[in-house]
Order: sequence, then C-alpha cells, then structure tokens
Amino acid sequence: MLCLTPISSGSISELEDTSYAQMSDPDKRRMVRESMDKTHDGAYFEMLAVSDSGTIVGFMNLYARSERTISVGPEIKRRFRRQGYGFSGEMLALDYAREMGYAVAAADVREENAASIALHEKLGFEVGTRCLSKNGNPVRVYIKALTE
Repeated sequence: MLCLTPISSGSISELEDTSYAQMSDPDKRRMVRESMDKTHDGAYFEMLAVSDSGTIVGFMNLYARSERTISVGPEIKRRFRRQGYGFSGEMLALDYAREMGYAVAAADVREENAASIALHEKLGFEVGTRCLSKNGNPVRVYIKALTE
C-alpha cells in the first residue's frame, strides 16, 4: 500500500538513486532538517517519503509559493520509475495539500523532461506559462486547481 510519511534524519541514505545524490552531505542534512522544521526561506516546506509496503520509492516535495498556492515536486528513485509511483504519490501529495487548505498546485517542469510533462498533464495540470529557470533552463509552469 502506497503512503506518504514525513522524511526524518534516518532517511538521508534513501536520497541515493535520486537527483539529490549529487548534493553534499551537509546540504542533504540541511534539506532534511528544514523539512522536519517545515520551513525553507520563511515559507512552508515539507519533504514526504513515498513508500510502498515499507520501501521508500521516492519523495514528494511541497513548498508554499503563497498562502493558497503550493508547489509540488516528485522525485522517484530511478529503479522505481515508470511503475506508477509518481502518479500515485503526487495524487496523495495533492490530497494532502488540499487538506491543508491550499487552493492551487504548481509545478516547474524542465522542457526536456518528457516524463514529468506527461505526468503533470495526466494529473490534470495545465501550462500556466513558460519561462527560464534561475539556471537558464526553459521550464513550463504547470498549475492545477485543488478546489472545485
């Protein structure tokens, strides 16, 4: 059964096999600590482990862009990709965000990330705008209403 649980300091080793593996150990510890404190740069931030029957298959990051808008970012471990974990995990994360009172979800997706584009479109996100990331990469900013 798939579930989301808050990340803990014991979960740092689980960041391997994800894009977080390239981060320094102090940066990984800082990210986990900020998640446990539920704040990053003065805004709500939480990193949730996506687990299937006790095995962590990836993570969902939630970051408040405003009082009513939450950014949702999936990170599924490479060996668990293309098995539906991104879709199911993000559905759970969107439900969680809705329960917390967020009305809109947003996701920044790099133009070359076809899998993430397909995922967000399957989840009912729409392209709100296209822009360049802080690194100069073209991204699509996807949005989705969480309330009816």
